[in-house]
Amino acid sequence: MRQGEKWFKSIQSWVMRLNAVILILIMSIVFIQTVTRYVVFYSIPWSEEASRYLYVALTLLGVNIAVTENQFVSIDLIDNILSKKNKQRLEFIRQLLAFIIASVFFYSSFGMIEIGGYQMSPALRLPMNVMYGIVSLGFGLTVLAILFQMKERCFTNHEADVHSTNNE
Repeated sequence: MRQGEKWFKSIQSWVMRLNAVILILIMSIVFIQTVTRYVVFYSIPWSEEASRYLYVALTLLGVNIAVTENQFVSIDLIDNILSKKNKQRLEFIRQLLAFIIASVFFYSSFGMIEIGGYQMSPALRLPMNVMYGIVSLGFGLTVLAILFQMKERCFTNHEADVHSTNNE
């Protein structure tokens, strides 16, 4: 399983670089749109749609990284009053619920990809199955990240708190 984790970490590294490029593109498109609108008095028709789709891609591709690095919000009050054994049970329930939700979205995205082949985005004329493919990719990576986190947090004996982050 170590080989699988190493492979997944390299994919996440690639996704982080891709997200950096996407963020730069979003900032550039919005900046150019703002300049052309207020200086040249011309509005680029596709800029809003492009920045919106890039933002969706940024979010969906970044969720698996947030799962891996435990960057989600949690209620510490509940965690602090539970015993270690109950805290591990709660963590397993959280991971299982996240796995089920991400799996449902992942599975549902395949039907959207099929339907999206017949649709085009209004301004960019981009086939919508490309965007739905990003949904599928994002939730597929999230499912894998949750599985690795489940293995690490719920099925291995470690002394560290299940909610300690990598930044501490």
